Amino acid sequence: LKMEKLFNGDKLYMLPSVTPLQCMGFVLAGEGDVIAVDSGTQAEADELETLLLSLGGRVDKWFLTHGHFDHIEGLIETLERGKIAVGSIVYRFPPLDYIERVERNENRKARVADLERAIAARGVPVVRPEKGKAIAAGHFRVLPLSDGSAVGETLNPSSVVYRVDTRGESVLFLGDMDWRAEEKILKEFPNEIRCNVVQMAHHGQQGVTERFYRAVRPRVCFWPTPEWLWNNDIGGGYGTGPFETLKTRAWMEKMNTVNYRFGQEITEVE
Repeated sequence: LKMEKLFNGDKLYMLPSVTPLQCMGFVLAGEGDVIAVDSGTQAEADELETLLLSLGGRVDKWFLTHGHFDHIEGLIETLERGKIAVGSIVYRFPPLDYIERVERNENRKARVADLERAIAARGVPVVRPEKGKAIAAGHFRVLPLSDGSAVGETLNPSSVVYRVDTRGESVLFLGDMDWRAEEKILKEFPNEIRCNVVQMAHHGQQGVTERFYRAVRPRVCFWPTPEWLWNNDIGGGYGTGPFETLKTRAWMEKMNTVNYRFGQEITEVE
């Protein structure tokens, strides 16, 4: 899909899913500056490392939305391999005892502790994002619109939402944020959430509401969404699964958005 250049010389890369699992990992690069938002699962680590080495082997700031394994494992693996220099890691998760309480999946609980161990072992500085306080990463400007605090009894709505200003369009990264957290952001940042480019919340289903997307007013959407989830097909055919992706797709079609979703390779957009 060809369209006018979005980022005025910067580039955005969306990692593909190497396994059937959904995951999320993005890299933005330009003028020698490289930042990352989340990192996919361990399975995406090879693709991620190859990309980062091609961009100079350094990430200035690595931003994390929340502590689910499909967002942080790629970073854990990258830190453990030690080939990529990481300037600092920006994240704020709810306390570990909260994560252990609300996450029944043992793998998910363990991975946050693994992340913290890997960061400590490499000695990478940690920056705690503050809501409404912009973070400079080279020429990129990143504004956190939430603070990572717990919302209810599930980890997704604690996602830190980041608005990333490039040399061109701004990108709104929603992580796995859902309807439980959106009212606060709509109220506190009604202008800042307006971005022409948005990462679809929670892989494009059971995330934020249509009302939220209408407030964002995106022209371009990035879907970290495997084909089975895109089509809500877990083996019985199109639309036969329990997911709400088709409903979200219908919202975005009404808004005439251009949609990028997972391919077999890294999605690269200028």
